[in-house]
Amino acid sequence: MSSANSRLLAKHPTMSDLEHYNPLNDPSLPPFSKNLTWKDIAKRVEAREYWKSKMKTNPGNSRYHHNLAPLHGEVNNTRDEIKHHRMAVEYNPGSSNARNDYGLALYRQGRYDQAEVQLLEAIAINKENVVAMNNLAAVYCKKGKFSKAQKECERVITLDPNNAMAHRNIAKIFDTLGNTRDAVKHNRIAIQLGPGIHGVTQHADTMTYRNLARQLVARGQTVSGHANAHYDAYRALAYKVNVLPNSQKTKELLIRTKTKF
Repeated sequence: MSSANSRLLAKHPTMSDLEHYNPLNDPSLPPFSKNLTWKDIAKRVEAREYWKSKMKTNPGNSRYHHNLAPLHGEVNNTRDEIKHHRMAVEYNPGSSNARNDYGLALYRQGRYDQAEVQLLEAIAINKENVVAMNNLAAVYCKKGKFSKAQKECERVITLDPNNAMAHRNIAKIFDTLGNTRDAVKHNRIAIQLGPGIHGVTQHADTMTYRNLARQLVARGQTVSGHANAHYDAYRALAYKVNVLPNSQKTKELLIRTKTKF
């Protein structure tokens, strides 16, 4: 291990340490996400060591485990991520947020039955935890329980009508069930709440434009539903290298590739 790496793990790093730190040479790190730069990794290592030092003085503090868990998850150390989420729940079983995050971590590992248990507990503790409801809907979808997933999305929309994620999720459910009419309805709402209003260009929002364009083409509403414009918006938000010359070309692309989506 380099001297910079050693100092980084031993104490709070200096800027010089961060500049010379190379996570590829850090044996304490498992394979990490390719989406993170070495500076991102260095910052997370610093935060990880901070919370580990805090736990030495109070190992039973749920908040410390809760904050440490996602730092392990971001570098794909799923074993320690799950461990600390579990401990956060054990030390504070009445925390709806801790149970939600534990359930989400389990969901990402494909442990859907366990995730369902934690998310149901999170909602039982806080009946207005719309984040947990959205996550539970995702779990139900993975388990093929689309009716239950739809009900969770509807609960979220009742509590928070402007929850774009719930509208996106229920649109996917309707689309899966062949109900493109309601899928279009909720994708339109999601778009109004997403990048068109707030400038958000997150992946989920971007894909909503593509999904809506595909659904409009499937319903024969290419012109009246502005399918071309929605697909053009998707391409712009996705930073596509190839700039299509016009919407007619976009329409041809949509028709040719709609079965691949």
